[in-house]
Amino acid sequence: MSYNLSSSGINGESVIPALRESCHDLRIASNIKINEAQIDKFILEMNRAEWEKDAGSNKHGIRLPLRFDSHEEELNLIAILSILNFLSAYRTPLHRLTGRGAWSTILSLVLAAHLSSTDDSASPLTTEGMLKSTPATLAPLAQIQLYNEKAHPTLGPAVKVGEKDNEAWEILELVAGVLTETGQVLKTLGKRDLGQWVKDELIKTEGNEGEMLVKLATTFPAFCDAYTIDGKQVYILKKALFLLNAIALRFGPSSSDDTPSFPIPSVDNLPVFADNVIPTMLVHFQLLDLSSSTDPVLLAGLVPSTPQLTNSETEATEVPSSSTPTPGVSLSASSAARLRASAVDVCAFIVKRAKELAPTDGEKTAWLKDWNEVDLDGYLWSVAKNKGLRDVPRVVELGTVFY
Repeated sequence: MSYNLSSSGINGESVIPALRESCHDLRIASNIKINEAQIDKFILEMNRAEWEKDAGSNKHGIRLPLRFDSHEEELNLIAILSILNFLSAYRTPLHRLTGRGAWSTILSLVLAAHLSSTDDSASPLTTEGMLKSTPATLAPLAQIQLYNEKAHPTLGPAVKVGEKDNEAWEILELVAGVLTETGQVLKTLGKRDLGQWVKDELIKTEGNEGEMLVKLATTFPAFCDAYTIDGKQVYILKKALFLLNAIALRFGPSSSDDTPSFPIPSVDNLPVFADNVIPTMLVHFQLLDLSSSTDPVLLAGLVPSTPQLTNSETEATEVPSSSTPTPGVSLSASSAARLRASAVDVCAFIVKRAKELAPTDGEKTAWLKDWNEVDLDGYLWSVAKNKGLRDVPRVVELGTVFY
């Protein structure tokens, strides 16, 4: 199912068009439809103030509340946060274990590693430390208990025994696996950390976003978010796209800091970073129609709710992080790829349609011409955290390290 991008012949010029085309073709082949009437309604009823508050690539930006000795040190943390930006399938157990979601858990882990590190050889932020990563070394950084204390079955409550928490182990084994695998690649390449590799490649490629996507996906397995489905290659590359956007936001022209010593990729025309949240919201708003999908799991397991883009849903009132979310439908890698690829394609259609509607009603719709896919991604991802929508169960793909 997973696909090695190295053998595809894809290059920096063709990777983004190939990604878009492969996602479109898989949506068509899966008979997942775009609800054009509902999309027009979604666009034309969009509250501009709400859009400008919630939309934007900056929703995926990484502005860390830390002081760094150099841009390179900060770039390393951003790169590690990006390659570890997964665990979405474990949203429910993570709330049980930490009271936080996937992103907050990874952010806490990386920040703890940065703040507590006095020995580069042991830090998971360095190549050497990555190679030593295990669930046991990562557990205190993530504030996850690997064992639960329970009363001894025969000696009573006065005697406690440790019972293995299987979900905690599964989560941290995935994180440790990505770190050690990445560390092995970096050691072979002679790099002290992931940030050094990213900086060197930005310089070599002159910041070309397509070339960087190919480099990321062909060098590190955890960035190679690509699949073979029905004999066809499909490219989604969520985390690689996320990283390029994060670099551009943090170090680009809008930053007030000094210019870094590496080029910045252009992210104006990137597709969405398809995870589990974006397609869940698209289905919830009935913009994506699964009612005739050839995939029986998608057909049976995801029923669109009545679309409601009301103030009660979109107002920025988040449910307390301690509330445990309801897990969504569990999908295979193939079903998840079909859904995520369809999300990439429908978001492209939504933006295209918004631009077509821009000149139809004077000043009322003129602002629609500025919509782009990364802004739409930011909007959907942002409102998904708000009151009403936060409770919508997200689809789940256990075991994935891609989102």
